[in-house]
Amino acid sequence: MSNTTTAAPKVRSDKEYEYWRWRILIGTMIGYIFFYFVRKSITMAMPGLEEIGITKTTLGLFLTIHGVLYGVARFVNGVWSDRVNPRYFMSIGLFLAAMTNVFCGFSSDIATAIGVSSESRANVIAWIIGSFWIINGWVQGMGFPPCAKSLMHWFAPKEHGVKFATWNISHSFGAGLVFLLNSFVVAFGWKFCFLVPACLSILGAIGLYWALRDSPEKEGFDPVEVYYARKHGQQEEAIDAAKAAASVDEEKTSWWADLCKNVFSNWAVWVLCFANFFVYIVRFSILDWAPTFLSQSKGLDLQSAGWATACYEVFGAFGIILSGVLMDKVFKGRGAKACFVYMLGCLIASILFWKLDSGSLVLNILIMSVIGFFIYGPQCLIGCVASTIATKKSGAASSGLTGLFGYLATIVTGFGVGLIVDSATAPFKEARDDMVATAVAGAAEVPGVDAENIRNLGVADLVKALEGVCDSQRSYENFSGDRESYKGQKITEKLQKNQVKLTNAINGLFEGVELTDAQRQKIQDAAMIEAVEGRANISKEGWPLIFGMLVISSFAALILFALIFNAASPELRREEQERKEREAAQKA
Repeated sequence: MSNTTTAAPKVRSDKEYEYWRWRILIGTMIGYIFFYFVRKSITMAMPGLEEIGITKTTLGLFLTIHGVLYGVARFVNGVWSDRVNPRYFMSIGLFLAAMTNVFCGFSSDIATAIGVSSESRANVIAWIIGSFWIINGWVQGMGFPPCAKSLMHWFAPKEHGVKFATWNISHSFGAGLVFLLNSFVVAFGWKFCFLVPACLSILGAIGLYWALRDSPEKEGFDPVEVYYARKHGQQEEAIDAAKAAASVDEEKTSWWADLCKNVFSNWAVWVLCFANFFVYIVRFSILDWAPTFLSQSKGLDLQSAGWATACYEVFGAFGIILSGVLMDKVFKGRGAKACFVYMLGCLIASILFWKLDSGSLVLNILIMSVIGFFIYGPQCLIGCVASTIATKKSGAASSGLTGLFGYLATIVTGFGVGLIVDSATAPFKEARDDMVATAVAGAAEVPGVDAENIRNLGVADLVKALEGVCDSQRSYENFSGDRESYKGQKITEKLQKNQVKLTNAINGLFEGVELTDAQRQKIQDAAMIEAVEGRANISKEGWPLIFGMLVISSFAALILFALIFNAASPELRREEQERKEREAAQKA
């Protein structure tokens, strides 16, 4: 006969329970901030990548492939995440995402190491960054699903609005912090926009492994529904009902049966999916392209554009917090109602952004902040509503499916935006190049050289050099710091390099002709006037089409939220039904 005895399971206190709930919430928030560090790192690097010859269409293609793959990964990893430990899943995903950024940051060094010629250098760098950015898209999909699972398991349905909203601040803080970080880092070169966030995120992955755990039941606690009922002093029958609901929710069925019942057959989930598509068109059109369109369309310098985008994210955080309160306290768990109110505000702000043609930094920051406030509420609550109406068993998968549709929007906001802007501005670029060629020929006064000769030789390098000198001169003039500081020296060096490129471009057009310094300066001045005016004309054409697209998308999302105005979780509907039955019994 064996003398061994089975040890009684450790009884864990409610105080411990609350500690772990806060640790899970804060841990997933900080971890997801680091996911954003290595997801939005490319945004501030994009103007620098354009300078080395990578087009907007190519950059947009990167964003589209990355976004679509990320959307697919969110759904696939959501199904998987419902069945694995978030501690391992999320920390490994963050580490892999950081490593893809490391390779993107060293892409130019890799091109140099393999001996790429100057003619094909831009294409090779584009292929290296594009390849690792595709991988980044997949491993980024390992971030949100374990967070959704953790929130569903550690917090009761009546807390989901506020807790999901609190957690969702990580989106805004993650993007806002990386924009602020990279608005300073970009002065040292675009590669550091990848490398610095990557190093910080590797440390974040280590912290995630320490902070996270699996479900409360696996840590020796009661199901969260039971804890919530006990915490709020509910009667014994309420606690028993919570236990029964938890046991039903955790009933063992196949993953496919869960998906079919809770996700694929749930029409409200599908409406949320399409609504998310339009919400993300607004969100990502601004988030991915703001530094570019604010500098090109509104005339702001790149650092100011970075600050404007950061304000968009920070005010988005305030919108997120209020959206959770509205869902839980005002609309009693019906998040679609809060989403409807928010999209109405977003629609009005988008119309203002579209119609007000102003280069004022304050006004553009104000309007972008208002859009950020209103767009991040629905962005937060869609995943929350999808998770709650699909129950804990399929919460991550349901939010993953809405996420898939959200990131399908990058087909529009990535490749689509780049293609639309490039196509709309192509005729104006042609006209600018003709005017630059005419100005160069007229200023040079070289016998036998006319505008047609200059145009046939090609003025693309000259125009790029002129814009580079114009931008670097503006940065130099606006820099109020010490000229001898590292940043001041980098700005001066960039201006000098662009001046050299401009001189080389002019010499290339007049190869074999001995130009005097006075001629060269006259050519530069004449060409600069036409290049700057041409750029202003170009900026007025492509980007307003994109601003109008924000208005259409906001309106479409508003209509879809109206269709599911009263959508609620099964627990809430069951509770309301039981209350109605009790009230009917009392009246009888």
